[in-house]
Amino acid sequence: MPAEHSFSSTGTENVVLTAIKKTEDGDALLLRFYEWAGKSGDIELTVPEGALSAKLTNLMEEPSGDDLTMKANKITVPVHPYEIVSVRVAYSPHR
Repeated sequence: MPAEHSFSSTGTENVVLTAIKKTEDGDALLLRFYEWAGKSGDIELTVPEGALSAKLTNLMEEPSGDDLTMKANKITVPVHPYEIVSVRVAYSPHR
């Protein structure tokens, strides 16, 4: 392996990834991050390969909104100033 490896990244300096965990139900990962600089816009979240879909959730891991745009292992996520964001990323159970 190379000297550096990452399971996930946000691709921007004003967003900090604070948690990655398996969801309470199902075969999905929950990624939680926050925007600290007061800037809004879309970020590109890189996730482990094999993701089937991604959706915003609330802090209780309940879906809130439509599926997010995903290309390969990159997800486009809207972010607002000082917001905490949770994203549920679904994977196949046979992975």
